[in-house]
Amino acid sequence: MLQQQVLLNFDYLRPNQNLVDAIVHDAQYIKRKERSKSQRRIWENVPYDAYEKEKMADFMKVVTKNKVVLPQNWTDSDTLKMVYCGKFKDKNYLKVLQSHLAWRAIPNNFQPTDINIAFLQKGIVYTFGRDKQQRPIIIMNLELVNLKQFSEEVYINALSYYFGIIKKHCFIPGKVENWVFIMDTKKLGLSKFPFKAIQIATKTMQVNFCGCLDKLYLLNPSSSLSFSWKMVSAVADADTMEKVQMLKPNEYAKIQERIAVNQLEEQFGGTSPNLSKFWPPINIDIPGGYTEEILKAVESMKTAEIVNSEGSTVHQRRMK
Repeated sequence: MLQQQVLLNFDYLRPNQNLVDAIVHDAQYIKRKERSKSQRRIWENVPYDAYEKEKMADFMKVVTKNKVVLPQNWTDSDTLKMVYCGKFKDKNYLKVLQSHLAWRAIPNNFQPTDINIAFLQKGIVYTFGRDKQQRPIIIMNLELVNLKQFSEEVYINALSYYFGIIKKHCFIPGKVENWVFIMDTKKLGLSKFPFKAIQIATKTMQVNFCGCLDKLYLLNPSSSLSFSWKMVSAVADADTMEKVQMLKPNEYAKIQERIAVNQLEEQFGGTSPNLSKFWPPINIDIPGGYTEEILKAVESMKTAEIVNSEGSTVHQRRMK
């Protein structure tokens, strides 16, 4: 027997509007450098330059030539992100677009399936706090990453579902369009480091969440990882490396340049207790972290038909 439908509403994750209104981005934050070297952090409610518009037109020519049908909710910012993912080159556009549309076509990337929720309850990835510009902070515990426990497909599904929640409910167009990523390596040596899982997460983010990363902190590295990182840093693209910072525990105070101590867990040098419940995503500015509405909805998920915030059915669970 099916129970009543449950609406999952994550609007409680939205930042304080007064704090959002106070955010003013300078032009170099919105977009820096020119032409094919451009880097953009803000995509909505801002003008695009002549070169970007030219490349967007080229992208649409590729779409037309190959008779690709774009989703009805496709926007100009989606087009521009595909242009950036394709590195402003016509020859790359079709491959990038096909990859993205294939990802969009997989229902489990957007649904609270049993396995997605089981993954998120483990604390492999979770959110905690915001930085000083109200960007949400996503934490990934690499010690818990295990492709034998969850398959590659589940990693893609669960991460896509979770990142989608954060993007939809924590971002504010034109103001907050990026997240800060904390990757806790737990001193894993190179032999135990989950390179394949990281590659999966990175690939999922690069194309399907293009332009969302503002900063990546790699924390608590082993000696072998630190040495390898120095070698990589010496030859890697400078613009990419600017977003990445590797820190040992005695250097965690540097995180506070971007994130207030009350928005960080104690394990990362903050003043907030370490999180022990990872699903649903927490808003630490709300007493208890959650609204009563979301707690009731999540509890009802065990026996109810689940619908998304637009009201359409996405998954069913029967009473056990």
